[in-house]
Amino acid sequence: MAKFIRNGLIGLGLSATAYMLINQKTPKALYTDIKSYVQEVLDAADDLQDAREEFSDAQRNLSVQMAHAAEVFDDIQTELDKFQFKIEPHMAIMKTRADHLQATLDHLTNTPD
Repeated sequence: MAKFIRNGLIGLGLSATAYMLINQKTPKALYTDIKSYVQEVLDAADDLQDAREEFSDAQRNLSVQMAHAAEVFDDIQTELDKFQFKIEPHMAIMKTRADHLQATLDHLTNTPD
């Protein structure tokens, strides 16, 4: 295990040295770049966590609103059923009168002149 850690640190040191040589950076500039990169990654992780929490809140809110909408729909359906029940006798009367008017019109149009 110690050998693995030692080899990992050696690899990290060589990579850092190669990066500084290729990009012509000083150790201080390399440290600043690494610090900035780590901070950006941490900020992105925080943003992701915030977004997940907002999404969970929105999902819970949607569930509540959908339940409320179902209750409102049931209330509307109940009111429609009551209205249908109330107007049914009136509709029957209107149909009877309309049939009588139609029969009268038919009788008047079929009478010989």
